[in-house]
Amino acid sequence: MISGEVEPPEGKRIDSQSPSISSLPDEILENCLARISKWNYPNLSLVSKRFLSLLSSPHIYTTRSQIGTIEPCFYFCLELPKHQSPQWFTLWMKPDETLTDNGEILNDYTLLPLHSSSNSPPVPYASTVAVGSEIYVIGAPFESTSSSAVRILDCRSHTWRDGPSMKVAREEATAVYLDGKIYVMGGYDEDDESMAWMEVLDIKTQTWSFLASNGADELSCDDRCLSMSVLQGKIYALDHQKIHGKLYAYDPKKDTWEVVETLSRSTLIYAWCVIENVMYCYTASNSCMWYDSKSRKWRVVKGSNLKVLLERRTCCLSRGCVVDLFNCGGKLLVVWMARVHGDETKQKRIIKCTKMALEKRHGGEVWVKMEWDNTLLTVPKSVDDILSCVVVSI
Repeated sequence: MISGEVEPPEGKRIDSQSPSISSLPDEILENCLARISKWNYPNLSLVSKRFLSLLSSPHIYTTRSQIGTIEPCFYFCLELPKHQSPQWFTLWMKPDETLTDNGEILNDYTLLPLHSSSNSPPVPYASTVAVGSEIYVIGAPFESTSSSAVRILDCRSHTWRDGPSMKVAREEATAVYLDGKIYVMGGYDEDDESMAWMEVLDIKTQTWSFLASNGADELSCDDRCLSMSVLQGKIYALDHQKIHGKLYAYDPKKDTWEVVETLSRSTLIYAWCVIENVMYCYTASNSCMWYDSKSRKWRVVKGSNLKVLLERRTCCLSRGCVVDLFNCGGKLLVVWMARVHGDETKQKRIIKCTKMALEKRHGGEVWVKMEWDNTLLTVPKSVDDILSCVVVSI
């Protein structure tokens, strides 16, 4: 009879314990950790001081970039009561979805505050732009003293440094990133509108230069209600408070502006973002729309009136304010601050976040499905606003 078991050689003994992952060299262990979702990093950092050191090093994010395991991470900044520095937070969402017996999706998340340090910004900022693994925070927020300052947050190490100051001090300007440059528009208090209207930062040279309006007359002002987005190599801009505002498109290669549409009251845009070369917006009618660049028309996204959120008795969009829309790994992220009504002395506010999947169907229709909805934070009523929101890939 042939046995399935093999006896070890005489005098030899097989060690039943397999080698531990902690016995691997740092370089190999870092490569292994870089392949794990960032959502697990807070717990993994508790395993040992060595894990904490590797996960805290900027080198692991270089490795993540090289092997293609970078993930979207959401950052936002809260405006705290006077004489307090603004507080930054980062949100890591669990990539896997767990279905309950009722078919509901449970998504976990980790919300981490960024600790203040001696090189943190002394004042809050309004405009934020993601450039690689860094966030550029620019100028001053609404009803603050105008500022030309630029600060840069390295999201790998969560450290701040000074960036090159703008040529013009600005308050509640708006900014976008395109092809190695940051474009900043509006929010100035200068007399020479033709020069102050827009300026551009070349990331490579870290130098600012002015950009003329070249025909975008409605936008060439000190307006603090402008918004911009990038689609297919062009910058789209509008005044989101004007009922019949014009939607402009700027072509950097030709240095020309053109009017692509005049908006009606029903398409008054509060926030917008671009996902897979399609522009999505949230409107005054509490609906989500997408821009058909071929017909140059806004079309309703089906199933997108956020009906579930609007019908809630508390913490719904009708009692809050949409802050912005974001592209989060190809999903639509909606963020807003809502009021919780009750005893006046105990009134609080909550920061809500909802993630929705997009589906393109036959006939040119776009549908969304809500798959994640959470209250991220409960704050005192004295917290007035979310100053900045941005999604960074690290």
